[in-house]
Parts: sequence; structure tokens; C-alpha cells
Amino acid sequence: MSARAILASLCRAGFLSGALLAAGGASAAPAIEITNVPPYGSSENLSGRVLDATPAAHRVAVFIYVPGAGWWSKPYCDPALTVIQPDGRWTTDITTGGADAFATKITALLVSTNYSEPCVTGPPSLPAGVLAQALASASVERADPAIRWIRFSGYEWWVKESPGLVGPGPNYFSAGTNNVWLDTQGRLHLRITNRSNQWHCAEIVSQRTFGYGSYRFDLDFPVDDLNPNAVLGLFTWSDHAAYAHREIDIECSRWGNSNDVNNAQFVVQPWDASGHLLRYAVPAGLTHSTHLFVWETNRIRFQSLKGGFSPTLTATNLIRNWTFADASAVPQTGDENVRINLWLNNGDPPVGNAEVEVVVRSFEFIPLGTPLPAILGNPALLSGGGFQATLLGQPDRRYEIQASADLLDWQPLTVVLATNRQNEILLPDAAAAGWRFLRTLTRP
Repeated sequence: MSARAILASLCRAGFLSGALLAAGGASAAPAIEITNVPPYGSSENLSGRVLDATPAAHRVAVFIYVPGAGWWSKPYCDPALTVIQPDGRWTTDITTGGADAFATKITALLVSTNYSEPCVTGPPSLPAGVLAQALASASVERADPAIRWIRFSGYEWWVKESPGLVGPGPNYFSAGTNNVWLDTQGRLHLRITNRSNQWHCAEIVSQRTFGYGSYRFDLDFPVDDLNPNAVLGLFTWSDHAAYAHREIDIECSRWGNSNDVNNAQFVVQPWDASGHLLRYAVPAGLTHSTHLFVWETNRIRFQSLKGGFSPTLTATNLIRNWTFADASAVPQTGDENVRINLWLNNGDPPVGNAEVEVVVRSFEFIPLGTPLPAILGNPALLSGGGFQATLLGQPDRRYEIQASADLLDWQPLTVVLATNRQNEILLPDAAAAGWRFLRTLTRP
């Protein structure tokens, strides 16, 4: 049977409209998306869309951060809010003065029409009242062309470069491809190198702020063999000092003590406050491990696991878990980013003066709450084979698409990271493998 005939039969059966592919029906919370980010240095407008909210009853509040000038309401203080069109789309001018074209952070909030926060004119961080009134938010960072960027695990990251000594350490950091690169499997390599008797460390920073949810770091190297003077940091960080820089850490290190039986720790900053740090040991010889924290409004739950992530904890896969339950000390989400770095404790050379390398298989962020089911729709055959479809899902959820010829034996085709509610995806030619049916499964 041809691909066109298969597609036609699927459409007649209703399978590509969601009858087989997913069972919908769950109501979605209001959401806001940024769909067009003007290039760094341009005067183009910012635009996006709102979902599952009545346009006439809501507005969009936009703020930009300009280095050295702070945060500003856009387009103006009056009007400070952007009207949402009947189809959910909105557009805002974010270059209405000064050095706006060189803003590095942009935040859009979905708010009600009675939103009353005073105009923001230059503070180093967004006032708490600005975020407290939001029904939903979206934040992005813009790429300065002078900065190196990479795409890792479906997200954009910028690579840290420092001509002088900076924290942590202090150390020199290099954005060169000898210090930060992706291999053919998409794994991230971070390396501490020596150039002209100077040690250079490595760090990447996420473009996005993710907020409350589960942060998972899948490692592909033996943590127990990490050089005693090296530190692998897996953490959130804000450049502003509120809530101890919103820093939540998983750190792999012996901190210069080769005899320490522990080689890793969970931390909620400040680290030296009572009950804010737990040391533990990743077993020797373990080359694959996953380390994560689940950030909620009133607690942070940490886990380290043998192998890949599993929603089921057992005696065979659990290394250590810990819950930080001091609700008064749990940071509120704000303008933090995710960072992954490899650096030298106190800037001291590695033991044995040997270069150090770690491999990170993946990073995943998973929102809190029960996921919305995914739906495939709008199928279109492609002239080169295969077809295109729209995946309606929940942003930051990962959906596995499977195929079958008989509704009994299902074969995985691909895993899709939903970056928006509506995601255009490409799938291979069904006829080539005899597939007649498709379905989507939400990854845990």
C-alpha cells in the first residue's frame, strides 16, 4: 500500500485526528508563548500568542533587561500592557528608547486586565509583585553574536568565556571547542585544559528560565574517578542576589581531599546554613548515573540514580535521595538559568596536572503536575517521502511517537520535545516499513 493510501485510510478512520493517537479532554491552564524573538541589535517587534485564556479579559506585560541599565517595562509606562488579538496573538515594540536593541533578557507575562504593578524603570531584578500577578510567563535570552552558543538536549545554551579570573574558583573559562563540544551522539563534553601554563575551565548557561519542575542531568562518565581538585556543577543560578542567587546545586567533587569517601553533594544555598547540604558517594566503577532535583514552592527533592532516570525507586537503582523541606528557605523562581560547569576548586591545578574531562549525556526539564496528553493532527504528505504533522502537547514535555502495522506490536519512531503547544514534526514514510497506525506516549 502506498504512503498516500495509508494516510487516506488513517484519515478516514479518524486516527490522525486524535482518536487513536491520544485521548484529549483535559482542560489546559492558561499559557503564553514567545513565537518571534527579534535578533540581538535589531528594532523588530516581539510577538507571541496566548492559549486557553479569553483575549478580551487578559493582557500581556513585557519587560526587557539591558546590561548596565536593568529591567524596563515595554513598550512604555503608558501604555504598559499589550492587547491580545481575538485569535490569541500579540505584538509588542520592545525598542522604544536607549539601548533597548541590546537587551539580553525578555520576559512576557499573561495578566488580567486589572494588572496594577507600577512601571518598571531600571531595577537589577524584576520586583516580586510583577511576577506574583502573572497567570503564566515566558522568558528568553538573546544571543549576542560575540558569544558562542550551542544546542544541547533540545535547548539553546551560551558558552562562558573570561579573559581574566572569575568565579567559581576563581578560574579562567574558555568557550573554545577544546573545552566545550558535542559529539556525534549529541553528548556534551566539558574539559579543563592547559594553555601556556594557564588552566582553562568550561561552563554552559541555558538561554531559558525554566521555573518550578524537575531538573535531570544524565552523566556518562565515572563520577568516582573525577580529579579531586575538579568540580562538576549542575545547578540553577541568578545574577541577582535575591534568594542566595536562586542557587540549587548538585556538585560532584572531593574538594581537594583525595581521601574523602564522598564525591558528591546536594546543596540549597547558602551552603553553610544548617541543614542546607548533604554529602554522599556515587559508587566506584559506575559509568552511567542520573542526578536530579524537583523544585517546588515549599520543598526541593534530590535524587541520584544508577543508570538512566526511572520514576520507580528501588534498592538497585537508588544511590541517594534527600528532601530539603524548609519552606522558608526554598528560593522562589525568577530569572534563574540552568548551568553546567567544570572548574577547579580554589583555582588549584588538577592533581597530577592532568587535563580533566566529563561527559553529560543529556539534560531534561519536566514541568510539575500531570501532563496533558498529546494529539497528532494536520497530516500532510511530503514529496520526498514521509509526512508532516502537528503535535499538540505541553511545552517541555517529551513525547515518544510509535508506529504499528497491527495495533499490537509498536515500534518507537522518535522522541519529540514540545517547545510550544503546537509543534511541527516530520515523520518517515509509513509505507516503507508497512506501518498503518501511530500513537504518542508521554515520557515520564
